Amino acid sequence: MRSPKKRIRHRDRNYMIYMLTFLIALTGMLGISKGNQVLAAEEESTQKGSISIVCPVEGMELSLYRVAEYEESGSFTLTEQFQKYPVSLEQKSQEGWQGAADALADYIRRDGITADAVLVSGSDRTVCFTDLNRGLYLVLGQTTELQEDGKTQIYEPQTALIALPEDSKETSEGTDPYQVTAVLKFEKNDKPGKPEEPEEEEETKIHVLKVWKQDQEKERPDSIVVELLQTDVEGNTTVADRQTLTKENQWSYTWKNLSTLMRWSVSEAEVPNGYTVAVTREGNTVVLTNTAKKPGKSDGEVNPPSKKPTDKTTNKTTDKTSDKTSDKLPQTGQLWWPVLVLLFAGAICLLVGRVLRDRKEEKNR
Repeated sequence: MRSPKKRIRHRDRNYMIYMLTFLIALTGMLGISKGNQVLAAEEESTQKGSISIVCPVEGMELSLYRVAEYEESGSFTLTEQFQKYPVSLEQKSQEGWQGAADALADYIRRDGITADAVLVSGSDRTVCFTDLNRGLYLVLGQTTELQEDGKTQIYEPQTALIALPEDSKETSEGTDPYQVTAVLKFEKNDKPGKPEEPEEEEETKIHVLKVWKQDQEKERPDSIVVELLQTDVEGNTTVADRQTLTKENQWSYTWKNLSTLMRWSVSEAEVPNGYTVAVTREGNTVVLTNTAKKPGKSDGEVNPPSKKPTDKTTNKTTDKTSDKTSDKLPQTGQLWWPVLVLLFAGAICLLVGRVLRDRKEEKNR
C-alpha cells in the first residue's frame, strides 16, 4: 500500500502529464491554424484578377501598365521598370492620385514605354484586361474622334490608376475584389476645323507653373528644366521644346502659338534629388508640384485610388461622397504568441492550485 506522500507525488505527476498533453495538442492546433492562414495569404498573393473599363465611345484604344507592386500592408511600391521615376504613391486624396497618374503618363509617352496590354473598346464600349497579378495599374487611353451630328467630336480620356484587388471600402457585398470594373472619365470637345490657309490655323498656348511643397527655399535647386511634349493624331510623342525655370521668372513659362491639332503636355526633365513630382492641369495651365521627401516620414495615411463612375455629359462624378478618402485597411491578422503565453500561465496556475488543494486535503485526513 502506497504512503500518502507517494500518492500525492503520483497524482501530481498525472496532473502534469495531462496538462502538458493538453498544451501540446492545443499548440499543434494553433500551429495548423496559423499554417492555414499563411497558405491562404500565399494563395491570395498569386491570385489572378481582371480590370474592366467602360469607355465613352466604341473604338477607343486603351493601354495598361502595371506600375507598382501591391504590398500586404496595403501600400504600393513602384515596379522595377518605373522605379527611376520620382513619383510618390503615398497619396491621401484622389487629387493626389490623379497627379501621380498624370506624371507617370507623361514619362510613359516621353520614353516610349511598351504597354503590358493594349485593347480597343467594342460595340459595348467595354474592354476587359484579364489574367492580371496583384498590383497598381495605370490605364492610358488614346484620344478618339467621332462624327456626331455632322461635327467631329474629340474624346480625351483621363489617365487612371486602378488597384487590384479593389479596396474593400469600395467593394459592395458579394462582389469579388479581384474583378474590378471602372468607368473612364473623359473630356469631350469639338475638333477645330483645318483652315484652307495655313496662316489662319487655330492656335493655343500652354502655361507651366512650378510649385514647391514641404521644403524650405534654401533647399531648392537654382533651376529646373521642363519639357513641352507634343503628341500627334497617331499617338506619337516627341519633345518639342525645353525651357529653364528659375526664381527670377517665378518658376513659370508660357508657350504660345501652338497648333490645336496637337496634344500638348509638360513634364519635368529631371526631378531634383529628395523630391517627388505630381502633375495637374486646369485648362491650359500645367502645374508641376515638387514635394520634398522627409526621411522617416510619409505624406500621411495612404488611401488606395478610387474609381467612381462619371456622368457622360457633365464628366463629373455621380457619387457625392467621391471626394472623401477611404479609411486605411484594418489589420485582419492575429498575433498568436500572447495566446500561448496566457495558456501556459493559466495551465500552471491551475496545476499549482490543484496540487496545493490535494495536499491540504491529505494533511487534514
